[in-house]
Amino acid sequence: MASLNIIGYIIYNLKEIIITLIIAYIFKYYYSWYTRENPIPGPIPLPLIGNLHQIGRDLSKEAIELQKKYGDIYEVMFGSTRIIFINRAELMEKVCSTALKNNAFAHRSIPNPGLDEMGLSKSGISFNMDLEAWKFNRRILTHTIMSPIFLRENIFLINQICDEFETYWINLLKFENNKIDFAKWSSYIVTDIIMTSITGKKSYSTAIYSNSLSNSIKSEIPENIVNESLKLIDSIYMFVSSVLFFFIIPPIIRHNFPFIKSIQKKYKDNSDWLNIEFEKIINKRKQEIENFPIDQQIDYNILNLLITANTERDINKISGIDYTRPMNGVEIRDTIKEFFAAGADTTRNSICFILYYVLKYPEVKDKLIKEFESVYGDLREKPNITHESLDKLIYTEAVINEVTRIQPPLPVFFRATSFDTEIAGYKIKKGTQVFTNYIGIHLHKDHWDEPEKFNPDRFLKDNKHIVKNSLLNFGGGIRICPGRHWAIRNLKILLIRLLTKFDISLVDPDSPLKSEYDSVQHCNELEIYIKEKMINV
Repeated sequence: MASLNIIGYIIYNLKEIIITLIIAYIFKYYYSWYTRENPIPGPIPLPLIGNLHQIGRDLSKEAIELQKKYGDIYEVMFGSTRIIFINRAELMEKVCSTALKNNAFAHRSIPNPGLDEMGLSKSGISFNMDLEAWKFNRRILTHTIMSPIFLRENIFLINQICDEFETYWINLLKFENNKIDFAKWSSYIVTDIIMTSITGKKSYSTAIYSNSLSNSIKSEIPENIVNESLKLIDSIYMFVSSVLFFFIIPPIIRHNFPFIKSIQKKYKDNSDWLNIEFEKIINKRKQEIENFPIDQQIDYNILNLLITANTERDINKISGIDYTRPMNGVEIRDTIKEFFAAGADTTRNSICFILYYVLKYPEVKDKLIKEFESVYGDLREKPNITHESLDKLIYTEAVINEVTRIQPPLPVFFRATSFDTEIAGYKIKKGTQVFTNYIGIHLHKDHWDEPEKFNPDRFLKDNKHIVKNSLLNFGGGIRICPGRHWAIRNLKILLIRLLTKFDISLVDPDSPLKSEYDSVQHCNELEIYIKEKMINV
């Protein structure tokens, strides 16, 4: 009878009980926040969502605003997860340590349920929490995409893609007009470059886009290839957007809020579909390699190199007892998925940003063309681009460094503490997420003279004047991007081919760069005029 009275009391006073519990929860939440040990400056969070309402969609922009308000190190809450932002080069010493042993920042992320759901925390290299597996994957990548033979052979494939898009542009000039949105073109051109470099097979994405624009000359492409390519391209870009979504949005929100829940399902279904498609590509390629004569050299694309690393086809097997086995299917799948995701989006946005600044500053464009002439001779002829010649383009690399300093495609990136450490006098416990605000560091007035000014010449001086860890285009330390040499060469080749084949100018030189943050910094639009130069090919 007493139990019935209690139940009746609860039902009768349910509203008051719920309100009391909510107040108690809020009190406990803020008590814990205000009494936390060794607090770092930062905005006051809300229960459940933390500071997500302040961060909004544009994480890079808000990171700068918070830096102005709270200084070079501050903390925010993403749901119940504490995030520490670092915005100064001197504070990056431990984060950018190259030591593998006793490295507090060896991990990219703390244990994260969203990354677990995406299957990213146990494979690949970006978010792999298993350091032994990560070391093995990283060693394989050093053996393949960082090898001079891959970088040398890949130039031929990239030049083929450039030959193709040049043809499409020339046809457009003959029958259409000379104004294009390079932001759209770059997406398809770079997708072709990444697809060809990774698999050795064309995606036909540039041809598909060209056909969609032109009412005159069209490339013949089988319909099934068109559909497959477009779906794969869309899926890869959706996967890029989904990573930050799963990383930041807490499970309680992703699983229970109707609108957010539908987005999660869309992203998860896309990731599962992408896994299946990559597995099909890998299995088909493995069969082709098995049927290929053992005494003949296979093509030097990334997929072939990953499949054959440490097999009888690998003439330079990796030494060291921990690295002598081949990669398994899941390791290969997740590695090439990361290459597609990271390589395509960052490269396509980087070339847009670079072209914008080059065209906005005609004196920089003139210097680039003079350097191309000094290395390749008469530019009325098609440049003979080689591995060695790309290393001679010192000013070109200075331009790339300066653009990516001001406009990094990855303005914010992640690390996590694997044991207790200290930064700037603040004790940081094991399992704390740390974000590096690249823009905050790249534009810091204590690191650079006139940091807001576009000045590639600053990189032509002795490197001693550059503050350590003040330029983080490809990250730093043990987690530095393994594809950085490949990426820089891709950007150099694209610049050479664009500026030597065409006269290019901005439609509106006074218009600011149109970009927004969505996992990476996206160039939304880049309208340019193109005019063919008279070159004897």
